[in-house]
Amino acid sequence: MSVHAKLSPSSAHRWLVCSAAPSMEAGLPDTTSVYAEEGTTAHAAAEAILRGDMEAISVMADEIDGKYPDMPGYVDDYVAYVQAQPGRLYIERKVDYSDWVEGGFGTSDAITIHDGCLTVIDLKYGKGNRVDAEENPQLMLYALGALNEFDFLFEIDRVRLVVHQPRLDHVSEWETNKIDLLEWAEYVRERAEYTATDDPEFVPGEKQCQWCKAQATCRALQELTFSVALEGFDEVRDPKKLSNNEIAEILPQLKLLTSFVKAVEAHAYSEIENGRDIPGYKLVQGRALRKWDDLEAVEKRFKSAKLKVAEMFSKKLISPAQTEKLLGKDHPILRDHAIKPEGKPSLAPAADKRPALTFDPTAGFENLETEEGNQTDD
Repeated sequence: MSVHAKLSPSSAHRWLVCSAAPSMEAGLPDTTSVYAEEGTTAHAAAEAILRGDMEAISVMADEIDGKYPDMPGYVDDYVAYVQAQPGRLYIERKVDYSDWVEGGFGTSDAITIHDGCLTVIDLKYGKGNRVDAEENPQLMLYALGALNEFDFLFEIDRVRLVVHQPRLDHVSEWETNKIDLLEWAEYVRERAEYTATDDPEFVPGEKQCQWCKAQATCRALQELTFSVALEGFDEVRDPKKLSNNEIAEILPQLKLLTSFVKAVEAHAYSEIENGRDIPGYKLVQGRALRKWDDLEAVEKRFKSAKLKVAEMFSKKLISPAQTEKLLGKDHPILRDHAIKPEGKPSLAPAADKRPALTFDPTAGFENLETEEGNQTDD
């Protein structure tokens, strides 16, 4: 079992803002998910490849092939990026930043040092949220710990942070310098000390609350979500429909509201499951779809029923990522036929760095106008 610091790098986006979060989360069990397990497997595979640990790679191969057939291609992308970096390479390096945060430590996926530049590279295997390197507190804490260990050996003056998110084809790089990083470290020291006071500050918000283990029972978050939900309803507005301005007010809060609702539901489920009462609620049997209990037995029965193979099985071509694993990334089939379509449009705040899409509401009407102009009466 891995051990985590109380004020860990991965939760820095939370405790640097909401100093009450560590005390609220204290004693609550860690949670996991299929996505977290997938990410853990990807990190383990990347580490094994970078270390040249063939035994570990062999042990993981069957699990990866069976559960995550697309993973090898994505992990290879990350590994290739790391291997292309010049200088000394450190893999899964434990770093200590306890000079600024009591008991502070973490494990960085990859660290390189070359020509006075310390580079911290972090593999993000998830694809739900795009993560950027600029002023990323998790990577900055890794960099502090690495600086603490290596600065006297290599005379580091520049610090480079990299987030590699292969499933989103996203690599984010940001550079700062040692002086600025150490100035930020003093801010970190102040915020860390505040978490240990008897009156820490509750600062609910989308980013810091999303993965907080205490969000379901946090009164500050509950009060914020209720105020957001009711905000502006005492004003004189169109009673029948929301205006675009009102929708613009709601959109930034949707993730926070949704996250809080899901957390409360999950907490209530857990309480009832563990024998504690939630007045007015109970657990009931949900609906389930039918499935085969014994695939081999069913296949034999299909054959005895004279079904053809094409009727018994559904099949589809393997994906480009699976093809790359079997034939290599430079195979002509991939070069000639693999395409990357444009991503589906999604809502984003105006401050998002990606360029805005433009739409012409009259597009597609040109031909219609021409056809209508050519019509004649019978």
